[in-house]
Amino acid sequence: MAIEYAGVWNRSKMSTEFTRTIDWLAVAYAALYFPVPVYWLLLHPAVNTWRRIGYRSFWIALPVWILIGVPLVLMENFLFAYRLPRNAVTYCLGAALLVLTLWISRRVHQEFSFKKLAGLPELNPAHPHRGIVDKGIYAWVRHPRYANMMLGFIAFGLLTGAAGIFLLAIVTFLLYLIVTPLEERELREQYGSEYEIYARAVPRFLPRLRRKWRKSS
Repeated sequence: MAIEYAGVWNRSKMSTEFTRTIDWLAVAYAALYFPVPVYWLLLHPAVNTWRRIGYRSFWIALPVWILIGVPLVLMENFLFAYRLPRNAVTYCLGAALLVLTLWISRRVHQEFSFKKLAGLPELNPAHPHRGIVDKGIYAWVRHPRYANMMLGFIAFGLLTGAAGIFLLAIVTFLLYLIVTPLEERELREQYGSEYEIYARAVPRFLPRLRRKWRKSS
């Protein structure tokens, strides 16, 4: 009987440690990625002003991450105050989405340099890394980075069952619905018909179930 109780206690302890680990990863993910659309929302509407300031504009990123990321960490108890029921299906689906986000992230970094990811061409239209990226995963969707971040929140929502994480997923989605048209407005101004043709052929977030787009020679 004592051995049976010990086995139950060990399984309960492992379950608790697993939950805490997933919760910690979810909070870290939220603190790192939830400020991203807010940063772009500050940058894109006033991009001409930020261009006059130059690369010093990137210093706005630090206070954005501090003002948003740190409170999210401090609000951990609030984020996990209410949990939706979880089961094997939600765990498997959440894990599958998490693996998918890692794969998409790898594909994005194959096509985008760090400088382009950081937004240097937005601040300097003459930057050597400027240009439309339309290869690889960008031949399937125009904004795989943003779609990937939204998938990450859904994945952690399924794994943790936390209503707070699902709420962040919804807010992130709404923010990107605002950010992406602003970003695309700049791209149309910079690249004109070249980007217009690409935008008409390639969907914004969700790929079409057909052969990916290829630029005509």
